Parts: sequence; C-alpha cells; structure tokens
Amino acid sequence: MIKKKARLVFALLGSLALVVPLLTGQHKVRTENGVTVITNGRKPSPPQGAPTRLVFEEVYTVGGGDSPDASFVSASALDVLPDGTVYVIDMKDCRVKVFGADGKFLRVFGRQGQGPGELNQPTGILITPDQEVLVEDTLNRRLAVFALDGTFRRLISTAKALGLSGIQMDGRGLIVARSMGLAEGGKMSLTVQTLDAEFNPKVKLASIEIPISTQTKINPFSGTNLLYALGRDGLLYLGSAKAYEIRIVSAEGRLLKTIGRDYDPIPIAQADKDEMLKSLTSIPGVNLKDMIQFPDVFPPFNNFVLAGEGRLLVRTFEKGQAKKEFYWDVFDADGRYVAKVPIMHDIQLWRDGKAYFFVEDEDGFRLLRCCRARWER
Repeated sequence: MIKKKARLVFALLGSLALVVPLLTGQHKVRTENGVTVITNGRKPSPPQGAPTRLVFEEVYTVGGGDSPDASFVSASALDVLPDGTVYVIDMKDCRVKVFGADGKFLRVFGRQGQGPGELNQPTGILITPDQEVLVEDTLNRRLAVFALDGTFRRLISTAKALGLSGIQMDGRGLIVARSMGLAEGGKMSLTVQTLDAEFNPKVKLASIEIPISTQTKINPFSGTNLLYALGRDGLLYLGSAKAYEIRIVSAEGRLLKTIGRDYDPIPIAQADKDEMLKSLTSIPGVNLKDMIQFPDVFPPFNNFVLAGEGRLLVRTFEKGQAKKEFYWDVFDADGRYVAKVPIMHDIQLWRDGKAYFFVEDEDGFRLLRCCRARWER
C-alpha cells in the first residue's frame, strides 16, 4: 500500500513538473482597471498545431525598365484596390503610377508643380472608402484628390493640421494621421490623432516633442514612439518602442488592450551607426551627423503591420542570416506570441493575403514586389 502511495506521489510530482510551466508559461492575460494586459515570454509559444511558418510566393516585381512611366525614381508609398490594382507614389518623379493585379502597367497621373493636379514631393497615398485617390502633397501643404482613373478632382488644405501625413481611413469614417506643430521651449511636436471628415483634429492619441535647435542632440529612433495602424475593426494600434508594447485603443482614445513580450535589448554596434549615418539625407547648411546621438541599444521594435486573421507582425532589430534580413515577431488574434520569422525586406502593406515590399535593384533603385503569403505548420 505504501509503495502504491509512493508511486502516486511521484506521478503527481511528475504531472506538476509538466503543469507548472504551463501555468507560468509564456502567454499571460490579466485585467487592470478594465484594460486587458497580455504579456508573452522571450520565445514563441504557439498553441499545438498552429501554423507558424510564413511562406511568400512572388506574384510580380515592377518599377524597373527603360520606360519612365512604368519605372520608379523614388517610390515612397502605395495602396491597393480590392481587385489588386496598386497605386504607387513616386516621390521624386511627383507622379502616381498604377499597375494591375498581374503587375501590368496601366497608367500614370500627376506632375511636378503647384497648380491643380500637380504635386511637390508627395509622400503618402490612400484610396478612400469613396474610391478616390488621396495624395499627401507635402511641400505644397495640402492633400490632392484624384479619381481612380487619374482625373484631378480637388485640393484639401492641411492648414488646420500642419504637416499632415500617414493618413489612414476606414469605411466607418474614422481617420487617423500624424501632424506637426510648435511646442513650448523651442521644440517641435509630432502628434498622432484622429480627425473628422474635414480633417479637423479630434482626439490626440500620442505625442512627442523634438528640439529644433541645431545645438541639440537627437535620438534617431524617436519616430518609433509614434507608430500606429488602423484595424478593420475600427480599433487603433499604437506602438511606443520605449517598451515592447502595442496599445489598442478605441476611436475615442480609450485604452482597451496592451500586447507585449519580454525581450533582450540589442546593442547598437559602430557598423550600425555608420550605416545609418551614411543613409541620412543632406540638408544645406546643416550637419545632421553632428546632431545625432545614438542610444546604447536599439528600441524593442522598428515597426509593425496588421496581417490577415487578426495577426500582428512586429519587425524587430534582430538580424537574420541574410543581408538586410530581420526577424519579425508574430502575434495571433489573441495577442499570443506564436512565431518568429526572418523577412528580408520591410513589409509596406499587407492586404487580402498579399504582402507588398519595396526592394532595391543592383543600381539602388526601388522596385515594388508583390507576394502571396500563406502560413504553414
């Protein structure tokens, strides 16, 4: 009888050895003041049988060749129609270039200038729920609106929200964007906020201040504190890389959920600093290199995108084996850290099972690559 009890005790202890890691496992959920807080460990812990391998299949690569209409000088942003037609901003060429779902060149519209239908360093593009093409006309300080066929329709002043950029819009009429302004003490403020249909500011979601004096040192990773994405469910995903945390808020700015994970900070090597300094755009009369002050470690992440089936893909600074390859953390719809995948190029957009990347050719010119994406076990 004693031996049976001993065997039972050892069996229970063995079971506990398996159960304890599950109870204290990687994925934890709790509620604090009405906010769902999801934390994850350093390593992925996917549910049994969950697909964790991401496979890309190239559909097309466009933007090269001899035709100035179909090639890019400096592609900066894109958006896609439900049928797969893609609209790409060529910032230096000051035009919008349109390609079909098969990569075939369709048309081009816009030109450099300050008049109606003309653009001056356009940086962003959005296809609105009303099927209009909204172009962020940066140096002209306005938004230019075109029909899908490229016909110019109207201009929208951005005087009420200076430097409006990164505009995202959903079918419910929710608009979110980034704007700039002047703060106290000779600083510039960058703010992420919601706007109404006339692009008047409504709810401030996040803000940072940056000194504008040439004597002040600037952290080159400050922009990672203002990352955001508008989900199809009307929720806003905000990322502040001061900590590994993605905040999910309502259109009214109410915090609903946070998703994060433990991580090991990655030191910034001298080679990393040299590469970033080399890529800086020169400004006449300003020595940008002398204004930069690097921190000792990289931020927890660089950016993130919303993928299909509620997945969140977070691009880290952990390098992969190939050149320009970095690891992306994958979180499922429940906020669980389920996979870590190496991707060679930054994902610009994920739409209807396809991922869109800007890649460089041998001469350093940007091309657009479209890939089907699927998950495998």
